[in-house]
Amino acid sequence: MMEVQMDQDLANRLFFEGATVVILNVPEGTEFGIDYNTWQVGPKFRGVKMIPPGIHFLHYSSVDKSNTKESGPRTGFFLNLQQRDLRLLRWDQAKEEVDLTPAPDNETEAMKANLQEMDKFLGPYPYDTLKKWISLTNFINELAIQRLQPESGQICAFSEVLPVLPGKYTKDRVEQNLPRYDTECKSYAEGLARLPKMQLKAGTEIRFTEIPKQMYPEGATPEEVTRHSMDLSYALETVINKQYASNPQDVLGHQNSSLFCFYSPLPLTFIDGTFPGELQFAFICFLIGNVYEAFEHWKKLLNLLCRSEAAIVKHQALFSNLISILYHQLSEIPADFFVDIVSQDNFLTNTLQVFFSYTCSPAVDRTLRKKAERFKAHLTKKFKWDFEAEPEDCAPVVVELPEGALLG
Repeated sequence: MMEVQMDQDLANRLFFEGATVVILNVPEGTEFGIDYNTWQVGPKFRGVKMIPPGIHFLHYSSVDKSNTKESGPRTGFFLNLQQRDLRLLRWDQAKEEVDLTPAPDNETEAMKANLQEMDKFLGPYPYDTLKKWISLTNFINELAIQRLQPESGQICAFSEVLPVLPGKYTKDRVEQNLPRYDTECKSYAEGLARLPKMQLKAGTEIRFTEIPKQMYPEGATPEEVTRHSMDLSYALETVINKQYASNPQDVLGHQNSSLFCFYSPLPLTFIDGTFPGELQFAFICFLIGNVYEAFEHWKKLLNLLCRSEAAIVKHQALFSNLISILYHQLSEIPADFFVDIVSQDNFLTNTLQVFFSYTCSPAVDRTLRKKAERFKAHLTKKFKWDFEAEPEDCAPVVVELPEGALLG
C-alpha cells in the first residue's frame, strides 16, 4: 500500500484514536480496498490502521493463483468503526473471501496487546480521500447498514444464484416434464424455455426497500389513477409509512456524525436517518461495489422522489437533503453516463427536469426553491444539460386502469 502524507498532529490523533482492521492470511496480489482506494496487497499486508471512526466500505477481489493479473468479481462489506476500535478478521482460503465471523474476545485482546509490533504490517488509511468519502456517505448509519446489508454481510458484484427447482438428475427432469439434456432443440425459444429458473441464494441479496408497483390506492377512480401516476406522492408516502413509521427522522435524514470528530467538510445542517442513507448506500454499492442492481434501485428511488410533487411541499427537509446528496454523487459520474445507448434519452435530465418544475412552485419553501435553482444552474453549467424544454410529464399520459374501473 502506498504511503499517505498527512498533517503530523492529525497523524498522531489518528494513531491513538483511529480504528484498526486486521485481516490475516490475505493472499499476495489480492485486490483490496477501503472506501475510495484500492491496492494490490503485498506479502507483508495484515490490514489498515489509523481509520477515522465512522462508516467504511471494505472491498476485495480474489486473484487467479496461476495468473495474478486476473481478478474475480468485487465483494465488499460495510463496517461501523468506533474510536480505538479493533476488528480482527481472516481470509477464508477455501471460499476465497474474508470471513466476517467475529474473532473470539481473547484473540482480539491478544492482538490489541501486540498491536505495536503489528504496526509495520498495517497500511495507513488514505486520509486525502476522506473528504470525498464523507460527502458520499454522511447519511449512512448503523441502522441503515443493519437493515440493508445482506444477511451474509457480503455485498457481491455478481450475486450467487440457485435453481428454483432441482434439475441436476434425469429423474428431476422427468418429474418436471422436461426433456433430457441431450435432446435436440428445435428452436431458440425452446432452448430458452429449457433453461432452469434461477433465484438469488437466500441471505445474499441486498435488502433494499420495495418500491410499490401500483402507484395508486385500491379502489381508485380513473381520475385518481391518472393523478397518482403523474404525481408519485402517494407511492412515496406508502414507502415512508411502511418503512419509517417508527422513526419520522429517518425520513428527513440525520447526518452520521462519528467521522466528524476528525474532519468536517460539510455544514452540519442535516439530521441522521435511513431514507437518504438508502440512496447513498445504493450509490456506493454501485460505484465502488460494482453492483448493477444497486444502480437500478438508485434510479427507482430517485424517480420516486423527483416525481412526487405534493411530497416536495410536505417533506421539504428531505428534498433539501436530496439536492445535497445528488450534488456530490453526480460529481463522481461522467456526464453521458445516464444516456440510453439505444434511445439517446438521458434518464437523469428527464427526471430532474420534472423535479425542477415542481420546486419552482410558490408553495415550496423559499430556501428549498433557491437551493434547487442553484443546483439546476450548477448542472447546466457543468454538464450542459437543458432543463428548459417542456417536461415529458406535460404530454398526455396513458395509464392502465384497474380492472373493473368505469369511466364517468
